[in-house]
Amino acid sequence: MVAVPASDEDSSLALVRNACGGDAASFRELFRAHCTSVHRIVYRLLGPTAEVDDVVQSVFIEAFRGLEGFRGDARFSTWLARIAVRVAMRSVGRRRAGWLSIDDVAVAEAGPGPDEVADEEEGLRHLDHLLGQLRPKKRTAFVLHVLEGYSATETAEMLGASVAAVKLRVYEARRELARLAARDPWFAAALEKRKGP
Repeated sequence: MVAVPASDEDSSLALVRNACGGDAASFRELFRAHCTSVHRIVYRLLGPTAEVDDVVQSVFIEAFRGLEGFRGDARFSTWLARIAVRVAMRSVGRRRAGWLSIDDVAVAEAGPGPDEVADEEEGLRHLDHLLGQLRPKKRTAFVLHVLEGYSATETAEMLGASVAAVKLRVYEARRELARLAARDPWFAAALEKRKGP
């Protein structure tokens, strides 16, 4: 997660105040400013399913209905991420998520060659498969803290858990991923390749 500069957070707070006053343009601007991060969280929790866009829409509907309840105790982006996790996990409860995905690899024009890109994309597919084998609580803590970059405290607030519980879940997720990767032939071959002759 990219840290939100203070000016962006101040802008969000102003938009929240205006939206609470009924300003439709402020609702649209809040959606534009936070849609990408909400979509990324939901996608990583649910995987590639047609349900992702519906869940993202539900997140914003729930957030906008409860906007007057935003007290400013946390950053607006953290408050919204908490709602995204709650709505996504309700969806997981209705149907167990098969796996977790990581954003597609973006390659700059001067970036790696086609073989390296193909290897990296294959690695992401294998990692996605491994992440999908984690239990939802571990996966969610890992996604928020490790992949999205929220602090352990913010992650704990979003999940309604203690900081110690979040750290334990992330630790266990890392250990489980290491065990799973050790049994995966692709990761074993990639590790040997990195060691070189």
